[in-house]
Amino acid sequence: MNSEQMSMSTLQKMGENFFRARDYSPIPVGIVAILYANPTVCSLVVGGIISLLGEVARTYGVAFIGTISRTRSYSNGQLVTSGPFSVLRNPLYFGNLLLTLGFAVMSGVWWIPLLVVAFFYGQYIPIVAWEEMKLTRIFGQEYTKYCAEVPNRWFPKLRAFVQYDWCVRPESWSPALRSEKRTLTAIAVVLVLMLGMFFWNQSSSNQVLPLANFLPFGK
Repeated sequence: MNSEQMSMSTLQKMGENFFRARDYSPIPVGIVAILYANPTVCSLVVGGIISLLGEVARTYGVAFIGTISRTRSYSNGQLVTSGPFSVLRNPLYFGNLLLTLGFAVMSGVWWIPLLVVAFFYGQYIPIVAWEEMKLTRIFGQEYTKYCAEVPNRWFPKLRAFVQYDWCVRPESWSPALRSEKRTLTAIAVVLVLMLGMFFWNQSSSNQVLPLANFLPFGK
């Protein structure tokens, strides 16, 4: 263990571990959502819109910060403060929240969105604590000034959102779109699963969902 790790708080150490596992840690929640899902037309439409907004937010953020967002290390490059980062410190995480919340709403089960929100903050509060410690050590006063100018970690202020210059564009969208292929594939898989479950239920003479009913402990 190096001196930097020894000086980290328990929350920051948790955040470092969660950051490295962030691509895989939502899988158990996703399995629960699929097992207990009972989608309706309303839940599919509303959830689909929320997920779409989340992916738009993610792609827009990645277009400014670059593909480093896909790695499990942390860049020591330039501090990004333009685009969505000028109104929100963590626009990608905001996109992640909307994206996963949309999936949860698609399930049509009221408690699954609550589970997703609890899991999200349980994972990302430590991650953000670790990231902010790293960024403070790397950029010092530059990052401290940025935090004072952009105080919101999770949601943009309504006033800042309304006043945002939507004409601001990244240099190129191509790297972000390529980077998001895996996320877009996951979205497609979830949509197919939820639509398949919905039509399967509709075509059955008796309601067969949720799938958890078929588990030994689900009856």
